[in-house]
Amino acid sequence: MKYIDNDNVYNSELYKVLEDISAQWDLYLTNTYSLEELQQLDFSKVKLPKEWFDGWLKELS
Repeated sequence: MKYIDNDNVYNSELYKVLEDISAQWDLYLTNTYSLEELQQLDFSKVKLPKEWFDGWLKELS
């Protein structure tokens, strides 16, 4: 598989959605857990609301 080396990728809708997911992940953790909880948290158990992914999928459709 070849990697895409194109600046247009960063202007694509997919990239915008990926940036939003990353930002929402950080905000969700910050607003949901205390510092002490975050230090002990198993991040693989944390799930963002399914509705958010439904919205992001609609943006890409």
